[in-house]
Amino acid sequence: MNFIVELMASGARKQFPKEEYRQIRKEANARFRKLTQENLSLPKAMKQHTGMNIFPAIAVYKTLVQHGMRKEGAVDVIRRFFVRICGAMFKVASWYLHIGGNYHKYPAGMVKNSLRDFSPDAGFEYRMPEKTNPAVARFDIVSCPYYTMCKKYNCLELNAAFCDCDDAKYGNLHKNLKWARTGTIGKGASCCDFRIIDISRCPDYKD
Repeated sequence: MNFIVELMASGARKQFPKEEYRQIRKEANARFRKLTQENLSLPKAMKQHTGMNIFPAIAVYKTLVQHGMRKEGAVDVIRRFFVRICGAMFKVASWYLHIGGNYHKYPAGMVKNSLRDFSPDAGFEYRMPEKTNPAVARFDIVSCPYYTMCKKYNCLELNAAFCDCDDAKYGNLHKNLKWARTGTIGKGASCCDFRIIDISRCPDYKD
């Protein structure tokens, strides 16, 4: 049993009889293993995302739909899981940013961390600005493995749940850090335009 699959599936526990829910868990785990086996040749950096996020979500989502849950409801089960996890993870970051002027460091650090954790080796392609501003985290992601895998497995409607995780992470970090993304590939835009602006230093910032 994969513990991430188990946690995701638990969000739908109350919506099924006990025996059917047990079967859902079993089938979701089997589907996760199948997805993993089908993609053994992926780069190690991409497997960090498929193993922890993408494949568990696809496995649980498709299993719930197969058992009669409406697609919108199944997407919401996955969305609630990621929003809850991401919100909890970033509470620590928010606490740190409220100490002194630590939040001033965040925009530059976000760019660096994104390129490390969401790297080209993992399937992300970036469009970076010619000029940088240490008070502004600004970049576009023009290719995303979350979208690629959702498209490959015919569940593009699931992609929005991953996008909403970013809102939970970056939307409430600090009153002076404005989260200003306007669109994502997963919701039909041509790119994911990541923007975090230190409005205490750039109150009138515009691209």
